[in-house]
Amino acid sequence: MLNDLNDKQKELASFMSKLSEEAFYTGWMQNLEFNLWFIMKGKLTEYGRLEINQEIINRLQKLSSDIDGWIYFDEVKEETFINIEDWKTKIKNLQ
Repeated sequence: MLNDLNDKQKELASFMSKLSEEAFYTGWMQNLEFNLWFIMKGKLTEYGRLEINQEIINRLQKLSSDIDGWIYFDEVKEETFINIEDWKTKIKNLQ
């Protein structure tokens, strides 16, 4: 939940939500966290109506680096912080 996040974590969550709005007119599109991760890693180049550019990629990288983690959507807690190592494990298990 946004209230459980610190300011830097909220900044990433807000940016992710903004990108979701630009792409699909919804605050948090299903699987947003995965798609933005793959965009950031150069594995996805299209996402709805969002124009992927280096500025978006750089900002995602910086915000993620600043918190040493990522934000994902939990059905109960909503926007939730996860440290980078646990996130990478979660991503690895998907592939």
